[in-house]
Amino acid sequence: MLFRSRNRWIAKDGKIIASDERSMRFHAPKGDQRWVDFTITIFASHGDLVLGDTKEGSMAIRIAESMRLKQPKGVAGQGHIENSEGVKEGDTWGKRAAWVDYTGPVEGKTVGVAILDHPSNPRFPTWWHVRDYGLFAANPFGVHDFEKKEKGTGNLTLPAGQSTTFR
Repeated sequence: MLFRSRNRWIAKDGKIIASDERSMRFHAPKGDQRWVDFTITIFASHGDLVLGDTKEGSMAIRIAESMRLKQPKGVAGQGHIENSEGVKEGDTWGKRAAWVDYTGPVEGKTVGVAILDHPSNPRFPTWWHVRDYGLFAANPFGVHDFEKKEKGTGNLTLPAGQSTTFR
């Protein structure tokens, strides 16, 4: 199954600041395997565009509560996190890696969700905003927070008329 969309990025004042084209292709080849290929091309269609330095941004999902490393009120959970560099659990936050896998129990079965950073992406391998409470995000923009560098270090500027693609 394939979904495609063209989108306008509209500021609070109603001005169009950029646009994107995105696609999500869903695969279910056999058994319990599932995956999604997500591609987004961002266009500086209405002038220069700055994708700002923030740890909060980019491709993200929330993990099922039962998969978390920590449950509400600090109770230990049964989830696990590991990245392509062998870094585990909470130490994966803010680290660069080609992929991160988050596993844990859901309805009596152990399941996993992995996000893979495509090698053609800007700033590959990306940094990861992955938390023990279930937040799971690939983030090529949060350099300031992840590496304790000057604010704005992670900005990605697209000159007017240019584009960038993330997969």
